[in-house]
Amino acid sequence: MALDEDNVWVLWPEYFDRSRPRSQGRKVKRSSAVKDPDVDRLSAALKQLGLQHRIEREKKYPANWFSSGGRVLVEKTMSKSQLVQKVGELLFGSQRS
Repeated sequence: MALDEDNVWVLWPEYFDRSRPRSQGRKVKRSSAVKDPDVDRLSAALKQLGLQHRIEREKKYPANWFSSGGRVLVEKTMSKSQLVQKVGELLFGSQRS
């Protein structure tokens, strides 16, 4: 099944970056954030959740336009805040293992 681009959430690695303050885009608690998140790690977490998604590596986070870390488009199956929290927990859990 193809991803409907009109019905997706956008996740940026910056949402989960421990080195960023909330004012620069971090959306999870620092205790749940990770060092150097990337779209591949986000993709792995989304696969664990069984969510359809697509990586767009050429995209740049607007507040960090000089760095091309990419983004991930994710099907809308829950609120964005729930999605960000669940992905953050999986990323943090996988970093500790």
